[in-house]
Amino acid sequence: MKTNDREMLLWQRAMLRANKLSMRGLGLTSPNPIVGAVILDRDGVEVGSGFHAGAEHAEVLAMDNALAHGFKDFSEATLIVTLEPCNHHGKTPPCSDAIIEAKFLRVVYAVSDPNPIARGGAEGLKSAGIEVVGDIEREYVAYSNRAWLKKVTTGLPWVVTKIASTLDGKIAAADGTSQWITSEEARLDVAYLRRNSDAIVTTTETVLRDNPDLTPRLLNDPDSKREKNPIRIVMGERSIPQDSKINSDRAETRFVKSRSFGELLNMAKSEGWNQLLIEAGAQFNSALFEAGIVDEVILYQAPSLLGRGKSFAEHLSITTLSEKIEMSLGEVSRVGKDLRIQLLQSGNPGAALFQKESLMEGVR
Repeated sequence: MKTNDREMLLWQRAMLRANKLSMRGLGLTSPNPIVGAVILDRDGVEVGSGFHAGAEHAEVLAMDNALAHGFKDFSEATLIVTLEPCNHHGKTPPCSDAIIEAKFLRVVYAVSDPNPIARGGAEGLKSAGIEVVGDIEREYVAYSNRAWLKKVTTGLPWVVTKIASTLDGKIAAADGTSQWITSEEARLDVAYLRRNSDAIVTTTETVLRDNPDLTPRLLNDPDSKREKNPIRIVMGERSIPQDSKINSDRAETRFVKSRSFGELLNMAKSEGWNQLLIEAGAQFNSALFEAGIVDEVILYQAPSLLGRGKSFAEHLSITTLSEKIEMSLGEVSRVGKDLRIQLLQSGNPGAALFQKESLMEGVR
């Protein structure tokens, strides 16, 4: 069937809405992806929506939502979903079966499922006589789901390191003081980073120096009452006092008596984690960069100078310009009085998105 401009615009807008919904599942869905779904009636009006949060799939939740609002006939409806509907029995039956049973007219999706266990839903829908359209807002949606897409294709989690520094790159003053370099607004934004991750990694050095809690604290956020906080992982051989905040009951804490990245990544692989957040110091971050493990940097840069002090990557063994580590600039925004600068490792999923000026407008 030929698509007209009005239909395409409706699908694109609905896909952006579904993508926004999907991101409410960040930190809740591993080892599975984030997925959002929107149902449009024959006139293009939204009649149902849902997102995957670790249990029922987005497509089923969107159908339930439509039914709860009195919409019962899906035979002329379009299902907009961020990921190709699954085609396998896992914790729940295949989404493609539920879609076929509901007799949808059409399914529009953004990203084909690369998981060999689950893919094939689109072909199953076509075989049942349902019109299927793929690749709508594909790059934009793939960027939002970059952690899972990397994990499912490589077996490795998406690794984000968070850094709070001054304008001259310092994370602590010469006397070691570091709280607080950035504003309260920036620290609140960090809470969202934590909430959206499966595990937060730090070191014994950071715990002994700063005594961090490393859990989200989002008192006024509608999703702040989640039962699931990210697991805290402390790497290093030194002992941690029992009364340290890292030992609170707000989240599980695991102690890894080494600084072996292999041990950390093997743990992430066995758990099926999509994203790790690193909150550590200069030595650990330098080692991460040199090992090529960092996929993304979130840098909160304060408009201040410290001169002498500790830089966030001062232990890199780089001695000449040709050895520099290149990254791609992502989103840049102001948070309180600070800048929030996203950097993506060149060649990783998501980096190419920000090389396209036409797409930049959609993500600011």
